[in-house]
Amino acid sequence: MSDLRRPWFTLTKTGAVVPAVFEVLIGLFGLVVQVLNIASGVPVQALTVIILIVAVLLVAQGVADLVWWSKDGRRARARQV
Repeated sequence: MSDLRRPWFTLTKTGAVVPAVFEVLIGLFGLVVQVLNIASGVPVQALTVIILIVAVLLVAQGVADLVWWSKDGRRARARQV
């Protein structure tokens, strides 16, 4: 069980794919919306930059979670426990 200890960047406890996919999708949606907002020519506000950073972090979190759980059969072993 010690090898199944999750690193700090994984949120799911059983290796569920859906929450990580939602993180990536929400992050990509936020990223696209903010890039379109910046490209529209409106002066950039601090909130836009904050949302842009959070969107990038959400995408990174989701991808890291998917990658970590997909290695060495961790998802299957976590569901057996």
